[in-house]
Amino acid sequence: MPLYFLAIIPSEKICERVKSLKLEIAVKYETKHALKLPAHITLQIPFKIPESKEEKLIDTLKHVAREQKSFEIDLKDFGRFSQKVIFINIEQHEEIIKLHADLQENLNKNLSLKKHEKFSKIYPHITLATRDLHYKQFPLAWSDFKAREFTASFTTNNFTLLKHDGKHWQPHCDFCFN
Repeated sequence: MPLYFLAIIPSEKICERVKSLKLEIAVKYETKHALKLPAHITLQIPFKIPESKEEKLIDTLKHVAREQKSFEIDLKDFGRFSQKVIFINIEQHEEIIKLHADLQENLNKNLSLKKHEKFSKIYPHITLATRDLHYKQFPLAWSDFKAREFTASFTTNNFTLLKHDGKHWQPHCDFCFN
């Protein structure tokens, strides 16, 4: 069964800045996992559905997008989750949380995701390092980023359905807001 996930992809300029930071971390701290994905804000963690239900998935996502208005996303500085993840903070993320809740409601109603594919609470962010950032390297990486400044803003007019091709995540469809 194909593997999908949903995300907001920032502007190309911001994606390039994020990629540069990911590459810096990869070189300095020997971590590559975060480079496998484009810069993104996760709206729905990876999930599997049969290929035969992809059209229903797309129709569901079109419906959610039609109900959503564009909104501004402000990125500011860096944060972390325990000793595992370094990320870019998102300020004022109420709109993202609302969009996530709308997606969860519609996906659950129309596609019956498995329990491990659902997640009710999100903390919107853009990941820079995760999984393969060794716990011994984490304090060094975090001390390198915690005092740095980062600011950027973009208007999001859509979200993206990504599909795994067996090796990489590929943008599959964009869903434009009303």
